[in-house]
Amino acid sequence: MTRHLFSAVATVLFLVVPASADELPPLHTGVDGTFAPHAFPNLSGGGYQGFNIDLANEFARRLKRNITIDAAQYSGLLPAMQAGTYDFIAAPTTVTKERAENMLFTEGYLNTDFQFLIKKGSPSLRSSKISGARPFLSTRDRPTKRGRVTLKGR
Repeated sequence: MTRHLFSAVATVLFLVVPASADELPPLHTGVDGTFAPHAFPNLSGGGYQGFNIDLANEFARRLKRNITIDAAQYSGLLPAMQAGTYDFIAAPTTVTKERAENMLFTEGYLNTDFQFLIKKGSPSLRSSKISGARPFLSTRDRPTKRGRVTLKGR
């Protein structure tokens, strides 16, 4: 099974933590606000919730800074950070060679093994039938590329 290592994209935030949050402007980050459980609309009303929201707030707390969190489409987050709109991105982002040449990444914090589920009683999907298949991948990271499925076992 292919392992996907996701990492939060981050810039070098600050070398010195100020004495109070009022001394420096708030941190500004962006999240993909439709990507539960990472970031999604707060169902109780107002704002967003999720793991990446909690993580961004914790960064700010430890740096003794205020933070502004914007929800946006993922496709616009990285260009916005590169343009200076955001100090860092709080969204699962696949590390690629091209991205690593242009951005700093934190150490990975999320390892995902993607799996397919089929309804009980459905025809078998043995690895010999689908190994090497080329499904379309999410447009989040790869708008035009296709991936190769490699199955192990059985």
